[in-house]
Amino acid sequence: MSRANIVSYVVIGGLVQGLPIGLLVHVAPHLDSSVLTLVLCLSPILTLLIGSISKRKAPDKLTIAGMILGILGVTLIAWPGSVLADGSVLWFALALIAPFMFALANNCAVWLRPPAATSIVMATGTLLGASFVVFFLMIVSNSPFLPPTLEEAQIRPLLLASGINAFFFLLFFHIIELIGPARFSLFNYLAVAAGIIWSMIVFGEMPGAMFWLATLLMLAGMHLALNAKTRDA
Repeated sequence: MSRANIVSYVVIGGLVQGLPIGLLVHVAPHLDSSVLTLVLCLSPILTLLIGSISKRKAPDKLTIAGMILGILGVTLIAWPGSVLADGSVLWFALALIAPFMFALANNCAVWLRPPAATSIVMATGTLLGASFVVFFLMIVSNSPFLPPTLEEAQIRPLLLASGINAFFFLLFFHIIELIGPARFSLFNYLAVAAGIIWSMIVFGEMPGAMFWLATLLMLAGMHLALNAKTRDA
């Protein structure tokens, strides 16, 4: 519980959970869940870019190509009349801040990890750090601390999300320790696919042709970036 350790927990927790998840929850009512899921495609590309900048070396050509394809996909989504409903472009632009935070958190999980800290210690510290960040935001914004009613319909998703996050962060730090942040971000392939499938099953969303074209561009960009030289990332 040294000062350096506490700082790492708060910074990583805020970047990987407290700030981006709060942002996405705020944006979610204004965007289709399938569109919101696509922003995860940018996380691996930005992870590699930030890693390259931190080492003061030029990004790999594949990373640059991946970023160009990712930008083309984002542009296609934001193009008037293509995918987004009227008035949703600004909400989508706001959602794009989240993958930058995720990418920064992936690298901070390496840069700021306290020596000899186990994965379960890091997971616990990160979730507590995220809670501190969210608590501060709730104080500043004068937000309610509890749902208006505490019934099964409210408690069940809260408990389910808490359990999923606890297990996810245990795996997060264990896998990053083994293979590094760039290779860890491969999970975004599954996350994007699962998000789109769940949006179709749960919400009945049926994305159009322009959405699928944007998806192909962004997935191709992610594929190129993750095939770059990431051994030291």
